[in-house]
Amino acid sequence: MPTVTFKGEVVELEGTPLEVNQAAPDFEVNEVSGGKVSKADFAGKVLLLSVVPDIDSSVCSIQSNRISDYAKQAGEGVEVATISMNTDKSLSNWKAENDSDMRMLNDAAAFGKDYGIFLPELGKLARAIFVIDTEGNVVYKEIVNEVTNEPDYESAIQVVDSLA
Repeated sequence: MPTVTFKGEVVELEGTPLEVNQAAPDFEVNEVSGGKVSKADFAGKVLLLSVVPDIDSSVCSIQSNRISDYAKQAGEGVEVATISMNTDKSLSNWKAENDSDMRMLNDAAAFGKDYGIFLPELGKLARAIFVIDTEGNVVYKEIVNEVTNEPDYESAIQVVDSLA
């Protein structure tokens, strides 16, 4: 079973990690502003999915701010979202406190399992970034080996920009 580390301790990932150039699994999650969101809602757009374990931690806030800053200047053909297991209240508070208009998604355990990043021991998602192209294929993925480290933002953003 695939693993990552969390504060140096090995933690198992549930599910099979995605491979680049495979079709991204369908998903349905909650959007903090209300309603359900699925992969189909992003059809025809490049989707940058930033996955954070806990929006209330410093590294997750840093990651979300960096991705939110990118979302503010991303082209029309790009959708950007942060996804986590946090409550609507936590995500809404973060969004308000950080002046973000980025889409915030949660209720994501099934998403985490389908994308191979669910941490059952912690009840959280592993830190990751996925880029899904206009055809619905995974064209970039990074599952951060140590959950408390930041991802490689620039590589993900370069891929998005090359497709938009």
